[in-house]
Amino acid sequence: MSARNTSPAVFIIFLIIIITSIVCIVPTAAAYDFRDENIWIYQGSFEIGVGERADTGDHVIKVHSIDMNGAPASATLLVYRNKVYKESFFVDPFANNEHVYDEALLIKVLDIKDEKVSLEIYTQEYEHVWITDIDKTKLISGEEISSGDYTIKIIGFSEDGAAVSISKNGTVVQDIYNTGFYKKYNDEFIVKAVYLNSDRKEVFLETYRPGAPNIELSMTAEQDLYDPNTPIEYDVVVRNTGTVPIRGVILETSVTSGTVDNPVQMHHIIEPSLSQTFKVNVIPPKNPLGTSFTVKTNVTGYDYKGVSYTNSTTINTSVNSYIAIEKSVEPDELFLNRIIYGKQETTRINLTIHNMADFSTSVNVYDELPQSFLPLDMASLEWTVVLEPDSSTIITYQAMPTMTGSFTLSPASVEWIRGGETYIAQTIGSQNVIDVHGVRIFVEKLLSRNVLYVGENTDVSIILTNIGDDEANVSFSDTIPMGVKVIGGESEWSGNLGAGERKYMTYTIQIEEADISALPDVEVFFVDSHDNHGSTISNTVNLYVYEIVKPEETSETEVQKPVIPTTPAPESDLSRWGAAGFMISSFITLLCIIAIVPITAYLLITRVIS
Repeated sequence: MSARNTSPAVFIIFLIIIITSIVCIVPTAAAYDFRDENIWIYQGSFEIGVGERADTGDHVIKVHSIDMNGAPASATLLVYRNKVYKESFFVDPFANNEHVYDEALLIKVLDIKDEKVSLEIYTQEYEHVWITDIDKTKLISGEEISSGDYTIKIIGFSEDGAAVSISKNGTVVQDIYNTGFYKKYNDEFIVKAVYLNSDRKEVFLETYRPGAPNIELSMTAEQDLYDPNTPIEYDVVVRNTGTVPIRGVILETSVTSGTVDNPVQMHHIIEPSLSQTFKVNVIPPKNPLGTSFTVKTNVTGYDYKGVSYTNSTTINTSVNSYIAIEKSVEPDELFLNRIIYGKQETTRINLTIHNMADFSTSVNVYDELPQSFLPLDMASLEWTVVLEPDSSTIITYQAMPTMTGSFTLSPASVEWIRGGETYIAQTIGSQNVIDVHGVRIFVEKLLSRNVLYVGENTDVSIILTNIGDDEANVSFSDTIPMGVKVIGGESEWSGNLGAGERKYMTYTIQIEEADISALPDVEVFFVDSHDNHGSTISNTVNLYVYEIVKPEETSETEVQKPVIPTTPAPESDLSRWGAAGFMISSFITLLCIIAIVPITAYLLITRVIS
């Protein structure tokens, strides 16, 4: 290929490169408008020692060395950009207190003392400073608008444009505005002509003011109550609800009791409408009966001019005592008459005692069961244990239900002595509830009369009551002892008995022998809807049976009743006059007893007077 043929191609390629460069450069330059300013923007204040650093995003300033022996004290600082070392420089708080790197980073040293360098950092960049104040508004000659202490008035229109006067506190400035023209007043107010229509004699104006950040602050924790050996983590959310970024954000945390793991945290920048979440960890205090403390966070940030903005918030947190007790049950649902491994089903109760202090402690543990529960293999629900530092002990025992229903267990408690004072703590959290289901049959055996003579009859009543919450298939066959005969009714029964239902049955017996003193207990068998089998026994019924005795000498055949063991009153053989004499003697005896009181009183008074 000849040089003459290649020249046009090279020229075209060169032209394309130039056009591409222009296309790329022009939008970049046009990305900034009158609302942006290329200024030194405050990035934050720092106090750092040897080996420590101040991070501003792209740049990091690190202290290499500090000389406290000089007059004045001095230091050598290192500059990193994007984690790459760039240069070192010498600073002191006086003549050498400022250093500019690459026309983009400004370091101002405020002081050097106590092996620390106090400095401020600024970066030069474009900042979107001016924020719309009054949106585009149409005005004609003579009309005006106001924004705070500024008043904008249209004086009139000419070939040069619209004559606009801007006044503040009596000072008036007049300018000619055309489409796109804007002007800044007192570095705090901008007026811009968005569009000018000369034919209609109208102009559309907008005003702008410098933006400002605004800090909103919130702090939350996962719960309200903690153990003293559990570090507490708080989420502190700093939100910028202003119109310009907030920079050099410093979060300071303090507590009324306990320790803050990282009391000072920093963040480079928070853009408008965005937020930054800080994690604050607190080691809670330890107290014999627990305590509460307040966490306070204070946030400081700066706008592009270095003007500070602050906000603060607090949160209260409670901490348990360093001795704590927990109570749990397993299972929390039981069935009466369910047999597991040959034994009635029971619940297991666990008492976990924690010692969160750094010393051992002897404690007494107490628990309590509802009356319908029986502890197994336990003489008492009281224990004494020694807790090692920062340790836990578990006490476990079994309890068997005897009734159906829903039972709320009482809190367990732990007692200990510290510094001569006695402290008591109870289980915390929700109470334990045990639901007991199944069948429980209550059986009563009654007699219509239990004092009988041989040959007399009595009615036997069997009353079955299902005091459980499940239906049962019930059966029984009452045992009839020798010398007793059933002469009416049935002494056995089987059928269903629903929850809360009652069954009455009666049969009649005749006593044939005198040596019967009681009827056997009746045993009732049942099966619930879950095929759990069980039985129960009634109360014992006593009998008093006597024979009819004929007297050895009597003129007439008559029945003499023997003396009943309850010692009834003897029959009276007194005649009418004998009865009258008995009444008179009784009256005289009673009268003598009553007379003793006034006679005794009289004698006592006479003796005192004499």
